[in-house]
Amino acid sequence: MMRKYFLPVLVVAITAQAQTSVLFIGNSYTYVNDLPGMLGQIALSLGDTVTVGSSAPGGYTLFQHSTHGPTLTAIQSRSWDFVVMQEQSQLGALPPEVTTTELGAVSLMEDIGSNYECSMPVFYMTWGRENGDAQNCASFPFMCTYDGMQQGLQDNYVSLANWYDAWTAPVGAAWKVVRDTQPSIDLYDADGSHPSVAGTYLAACVFYCTLFQESCVDATFNSSLDAGTAAILRSIASATVLDEPETWNLDVVRLPSALLDGYSDGPDHITLIHHGQGTHLWTCSNGESFTTATATFTFTASGTYYVTHVYTDPCGNSDTANLTFPFTLTVDVDEQGSLATYRVTAVDPGYVQISGANAGALLELFDAQGRRLVNTPVANSTRIACPAGPLLWVIRTEDGQVIRGKVFVR
Repeated sequence: MMRKYFLPVLVVAITAQAQTSVLFIGNSYTYVNDLPGMLGQIALSLGDTVTVGSSAPGGYTLFQHSTHGPTLTAIQSRSWDFVVMQEQSQLGALPPEVTTTELGAVSLMEDIGSNYECSMPVFYMTWGRENGDAQNCASFPFMCTYDGMQQGLQDNYVSLANWYDAWTAPVGAAWKVVRDTQPSIDLYDADGSHPSVAGTYLAACVFYCTLFQESCVDATFNSSLDAGTAAILRSIASATVLDEPETWNLDVVRLPSALLDGYSDGPDHITLIHHGQGTHLWTCSNGESFTTATATFTFTASGTYYVTHVYTDPCGNSDTANLTFPFTLTVDVDEQGSLATYRVTAVDPGYVQISGANAGALLELFDAQGRRLVNTPVANSTRIACPAGPLLWVIRTEDGQVIRGKVFVR
């Protein structure tokens, strides 16, 4: 019978000269033998400081964590430098299309970024079970053996990191090296699934090398292991991480984007929206400037206006977006007579339809960044192919009148 482990949310500060912070989101693979605390002790022995936190109920999946109150509270408890995500040990190896792993990870990353956009998500690659996974063997034959399960874990965790610009902590890859080259070191607890002290020590070493991107061979903390065994595990962890950092996506830096998160407009103004938590500088060719996250520019004449948005995130990375907005002052629809019959509506996915247009009318479509996507003559019932998303439309009639609006295309 598999043992169940339970541990409450934990936040511990281990103080020394430098500082970083790590939140672990996982289950018993995280809290057995206190992986977060062991990482902190290894870092301390190397002169580094780690503030660690953990939310790790037994058997929990990432999808369960995505709605688990204590996990969400832990995410919001501080501006974490790193947030580690560990899937339930079997689900992490199964094909993504039959699990909720990606859905849970994406939801958690949204919460992580909303709390502190500089947090780096790190996927905790776990290890295959000592003799494979008998429970899933019949449906997924690769799960019948340790090697097959381990390859599934590595493929899935690395893919998630690549897809979402995250890092991978390759604990499972280091685990395999130990199994292949140091079979006398038993990394498993008696159940053939959970880590022994040696297994947790190896994981902690991998996390130190991943987060600091430095070797841990000189660490003096050995836990309860003999010095020779601890030295072997530190060496394997360091080589696994640092010999192939690109494999684990450790060369990725999460850079900010100054592009818009949304906009709204009125008869004589446009409001540009960005949700970044850092500093903003908006400047417009109409002479206005703002340093707020939301900027409203007011226009006294029709024309094409240019906006520059410089955004610097809380960790000092900057990006610049140059935006173009063709703007036409409009009167209320009730004053436009026949123009009030003009409509641009989304129909089939990727199409809009124009109704009420007379021969000689011109349709323009713009995206949220003000880029013109379509500029074409139209007549009544014309269908136009266009990209999906929120679009601004402008119809110019043959006699020079203008009407505009917004449409969301599926």
